[in-house]
Amino acid sequence: MKIKRVIGYGLSSPFQNSSYLGYLDNSGLKNIGIIEVHTECGLVGFGETYAGVYCAELMGSVVKYLEKYLIGLDVDTRLIHNKIFSIPYVGRNGLLASIGSGINIALYDIIGKKENKPVYEILTDTPKDDVQVYASNGSSTYSVEEISDDVESILDLGFDSYKMRIGYQDLPIDLQRVEKAREKLGDNILMIDSIMGTLNPPWTLGICEEVVSYLKDYNPYWWEEPLHPTNIEDMSYLTLHTDIKIASGEALNSKMEFDLYDVYNAVDIIQPDVTNSGGFDECKDICEMRFEEAALHVWGSGCAVLSNLHFAISNPKVKYLEIPMMKLDITDEIMDTKIEIIDGKVKKPNVVGIGVNITEEIKEKYKLVTDSNYRI
Repeated sequence: MKIKRVIGYGLSSPFQNSSYLGYLDNSGLKNIGIIEVHTECGLVGFGETYAGVYCAELMGSVVKYLEKYLIGLDVDTRLIHNKIFSIPYVGRNGLLASIGSGINIALYDIIGKKENKPVYEILTDTPKDDVQVYASNGSSTYSVEEISDDVESILDLGFDSYKMRIGYQDLPIDLQRVEKAREKLGDNILMIDSIMGTLNPPWTLGICEEVVSYLKDYNPYWWEEPLHPTNIEDMSYLTLHTDIKIASGEALNSKMEFDLYDVYNAVDIIQPDVTNSGGFDECKDICEMRFEEAALHVWGSGCAVLSNLHFAISNPKVKYLEIPMMKLDITDEIMDTKIEIIDGKVKKPNVVGIGVNITEEIKEKYKLVTDSNYRI
């Protein structure tokens, strides 16, 4: 199979809770970046790039630039990944690496369709039957009462693990929110995310040392992004001197960047995302590193959820898969299957390829609304 065409575009979808991203000055929409790879034999693969959340307006032009390197090549995932990665100065991280992740997903979607198999069966001969998931919600803007309602709702949905955000409100209020979450969860799993890759200015090590002295009383399973993801030395110190497991990695684009976390012992739990961290092949290499476990980051449409689910099912190092509770309207319309939570787990999907189809009607319905999402 040879590549005939590669296109990229942004889409904008409403999400269920319009207050969720209030601190990002959003318009009630979430942008996503989609990649389509077309082959000469007529098969089309779909992939998602996490970069679309922040710069969906650039999808078309950047993918058009990359297309000239890819037309006529065989559908060879490693070869094409290396082609993009080898573009001097710009291919190894950042926007091109994230978009390359979406291209890699689309290529695997094509291979799955050609072989009439789900992608996890392309990735491994021994897929797991299911994977543990956690409900990712608890907006940093939520009040104590909203956190209480939020935990009750995710328990009703079948989750037994819950992640909430802190760092936007004053620390005493955040601690009340964490206390309420722990109270409502009982013995279930609590994860805490300080989202310091998003909030500005991020916390210093000194602030983290104060915060952790309180957080440990609530027995969180992990503490995510307590510092900015580029503050590797302080993350290393915190990891070595804190009993709570430190998690991070969603902002990283390649094994090369995860290597720094490895060398510095910067985290206990890595959090790659196949839509941002190089795609399936690169994430497989990342998970072969010596981190004790992986928990996949997901914060996009149904394409992102399913792509990471396939990888989680295929890889023994992955212990948790993130399931965003900020569900997009577009998700159900593009997925060939439903995500069902049973006893805190999701079973492997019975689909061909990734399990996504984006029609022209869907593209028109969710046409990109420019300047509607992230602002500096």
